[in-house]
Amino acid sequence: MPDPIQVLLDQRNLAIIIFITTYAYIALGKKEKQIAALVGATFVWILGIVSTLDMINYIDFETLGLLFGMMVIVGALRESGFFRYIGLEAARLSGYIPRRMFIVTTLTTALLSALLANVTVVMFMTVMIIEIAEMLNLDPKPFIIGEIMASNIGGAATIIGDPPNIMVATRINMTFLDFIIYIAPISIVALLASTLLIYYYYRDILDKEIITVDLPVSPSEVITDLKLLYIGYAIFVFTIIMFLVKPYVGLSYSAIAILGSSILLFLGGEKMPQVLDDVEWGTLLFLAGLFIIIGGLDKTGVIGNISQVLKPYLTSNLYISTTIVLWISALASALIANIPFTAAFIPILRSITTPSPDNPLWWALILGADFGGNTTSIGSSSNVVALDIMKERGLEISFIEYLKIGILILIVSVGVSNILLMAEFYLFGQM
Repeated sequence: MPDPIQVLLDQRNLAIIIFITTYAYIALGKKEKQIAALVGATFVWILGIVSTLDMINYIDFETLGLLFGMMVIVGALRESGFFRYIGLEAARLSGYIPRRMFIVTTLTTALLSALLANVTVVMFMTVMIIEIAEMLNLDPKPFIIGEIMASNIGGAATIIGDPPNIMVATRINMTFLDFIIYIAPISIVALLASTLLIYYYYRDILDKEIITVDLPVSPSEVITDLKLLYIGYAIFVFTIIMFLVKPYVGLSYSAIAILGSSILLFLGGEKMPQVLDDVEWGTLLFLAGLFIIIGGLDKTGVIGNISQVLKPYLTSNLYISTTIVLWISALASALIANIPFTAAFIPILRSITTPSPDNPLWWALILGADFGGNTTSIGSSSNVVALDIMKERGLEISFIEYLKIGILILIVSVGVSNILLMAEFYLFGQM
């Protein structure tokens, strides 16, 4: 009979225990996610499961570099007052009529989330929506839920819209244009369908008639640094153009993002140290820790074994396997959050199928991870940020209340994307 102590100390079993424990802490919110990931990564290292060189090899510096660069650019735009300006302008254009304001703020959030970090977009849109709702004596819940939904679905449309996109794209060599071709049309249809669903669900609030008012602050008054706004916007446009022409310039996405952010830090002026301080270092450390923990599973052969179990189900029929990956990704992202799930599933899928943009399984993973994040209040970073801001303002959406509409959004958005993804690849001859 094997010695229980020796079984426990087996590196393979230790890697599994560390993985499960870390993910449990992340899912249950028992510790800050970056602390849980760093502690888990530390144990993977000091127990000899991975070496120092292994850690360096397992960390995806392309993902981290791209995220860092975009965080700096977004931070500069935030410091200039860009987001408050856009939010107030969107509300003004709607005439402060609830149903119009819901549609305008939802679509604005989706567009911004496709081009910028969706967590930052949600942060500023949430504050703006709550302030306007208080002035109009409106319940902000439908607007906040619409904004959360739009950030996750809109964020799926481009390579930089959501961390899972970046994590997959940098491993599979997907381009900015690939996302525009394959994902953006699906994202638009899913967004429209989900927006109509939320509108119908909250129609009693959104159809409320109010006296037309105007806010005491005009959009232009919230711009705090006009020079920084112009420089930040110019660098942002430059970066997007460089992403589009990446195949012809010989630079990686991370190199482009860091180049843009470096120029911005140099030209941006006195607020740049604050922008650098406000970079989401915790998110970068969180991802680095996850990469190391997943690396421990790979090093000990756990990833390979899981892949062998899943391979018959994911290689027999591409239509069926695409559906399986899409719904597993969506449901898992609802339970344990989309970033840690994506980090764990990428190496499994890589060992089963072709790492190519022409393979629909990878797009199914991205769509499922992004859209599935809408299901629960902890499904994505955007959800957590928006609901935390509400709680700080004395407002609250309970887990069950959110889940009721979240499940409906999941069914509609993932159902639509399932049909469109299969139709898309059938028409393009990839299935």
